[in-house]
Formats: sequence, C-alpha cells, structure tokens
Amino acid sequence: MTIRLLLSLFVFAGLGAGPAFADSAAEKVAMFAVRLTTEPQVLTACQRTGRVSDGNMEDLRKKIVRSGGNAGLLSWDSDDLERVYADVYRCEVVPK
Repeated sequence: MTIRLLLSLFVFAGLGAGPAFADSAAEKVAMFAVRLTTEPQVLTACQRTGRVSDGNMEDLRKKIVRSGGNAGLLSWDSDDLERVYADVYRCEVVPK
C-alpha cells in the first residue's frame, strides 16, 4: 500500500497539482485503507486512540484517519441506527 501512496503522490506532483490536492489524494488513499470491523478480537494487537461517530461511512472513515487511526471497531445505538460509532485503533499491521 505504501508504494501505491508514493506513486500517487509523485503522479499528482508531476502533473503540477497543488499541495492541497496532493494532501486530499493521500487522505483518500488512507481512507480506502481503513479496516472496519464489528469483531473486537481482530484488533487485539492494536492500540485504541479514540472514538468517532457519523451517519455517513465516508465521513466516518475520514474522521478515523484524521484522528490518527487505521482501523475502526463499529457499533450502533439501538435508538439511532443511522448513526455509526467507531472506536478508533492504530495498528502496526492492519488486520485483514
């Protein structure tokens, strides 16, 4: 995944794209790499860094990345099933 990220950044820089666009592209790559799960045992080797919530999965992934995570343990409140909660985790190796 690191090679793809570097390649993407070089391509955007080579095309004359501004730094804001390169940051946005890097964030999109990181968002795509976020591991979402409902199984806590998958994240036992990871460190919990926080908790975020949103009603939109793309925005939830963005919040996970911006809070320093690369994995999220998903949960829902039975009173509001449209809102998704995620415990944010940082893993050295993202579980499959």
